[in-house]
Amino acid sequence: MPAGYREALRDDPYDAIYVLPHFDGPYLECGGEQFVQQYRMDIANLPRYDQLRKDLEVAILGSIRRLDFDSTGRVTLPKEFITHAGIEGRCAFVGCDAHFQIWNAQTHADRLGDIRGRLAARLADPAEAERMGGGADLGSLLRDSESLQALLKGEKL
Repeated sequence: MPAGYREALRDDPYDAIYVLPHFDGPYLECGGEQFVQQYRMDIANLPRYDQLRKDLEVAILGSIRRLDFDSTGRVTLPKEFITHAGIEGRCAFVGCDAHFQIWNAQTHADRLGDIRGRLAARLADPAEAERMGGGADLGSLLRDSESLQALLKGEKL
């Protein structure tokens, strides 16, 4: 695990990481104790016998694993997690606020290209940029800036 991600977990009360083979795609979602507690709270807010709650309990709480760091700061991912994410050789660590994701490097690169294209299309509309909290000036800036459009499309400047 890259040092920056281990450092982000340093304040966690446990010397471990929680890893979830995500139901939404071929990736692993990871974080510290706060990450798993947020899932527990979100699920607990659903009615006890609601089918969504039951499904989330199995898909998340029943699938997430706590992995302890060894003395060198490494963890060993279970084979089924590696298979789920399609990790062969290189992988991509993707920071997402209070958690992070682990992807097959090529799958993530393809996904990132798709995401940038969607964002470029959405933010090119000043009304959409304003709705997203960027204000009309952000929409205008993105629409009028060839270099920002190229960056969102993943082109080299």
